[in-house]
Amino acid sequence: MNIQNYLAEVPLLHSWDGGTTWNTGGFTARDLEELYDFCLGNLPPGPSILETGAGNSTICFLLRLPSRVVSIAPEAELFERIRSYCRSAGIPTAPLEAHIDTSEWTLPQIASELKGQPPCFDFVLIDGCHNWPLVFVDFFYGNYMLKTGGYLMIDDTQLHSVKELARMMVEQPDFQLEKVIGKSLIFRRITDARTLGEWNSIPYILRKTNEYERSGDPFRL
Repeated sequence: MNIQNYLAEVPLLHSWDGGTTWNTGGFTARDLEELYDFCLGNLPPGPSILETGAGNSTICFLLRLPSRVVSIAPEAELFERIRSYCRSAGIPTAPLEAHIDTSEWTLPQIASELKGQPPCFDFVLIDGCHNWPLVFVDFFYGNYMLKTGGYLMIDDTQLHSVKELARMMVEQPDFQLEKVIGKSLIFRRITDARTLGEWNSIPYILRKTNEYERSGDPFRL
């Protein structure tokens, strides 16, 4: 299967109402086409990819013929649907490493295996749980394992928790905004800083802190 055949009929992998109706997930066909084209044009051959969450993004990554796709989601049935679709479409699933769990428990395990080693992922997608503080947990570990010059994508920037992460990254000198795809942003990490510094070294946090301090009321946002 090529990308155009896939995009012509994106599979319905998700149900938000217990199976009464099914949908393609948060990415439209156009989003997936842009994501595929971005990966094709910017990632090395056989890229190594990490994603929190799974679905059509997983299939899109597999179509890119990666060496490794580490995908983290708590739904075993979702991965069964992804594999079933790929089998029927002739898409190789050997690179897929499915972790059936939540990212806050899985990412530390993966990161601990890399302790003392260079970062290994060319592309990281944060699209798992969007609550506080888990989107930032995903960012912390994703950034730690992302290669210098690699790309970090965050989805669902219309949600406040994700929006705050996006605002921080836009001002962070370690990152450069490369592309907007729908409600997603793709950043390139342009330094070798695998972790951020203290709060006063993060421009967004420092700027907002100065605003709060001038208000004279610590509870006034």
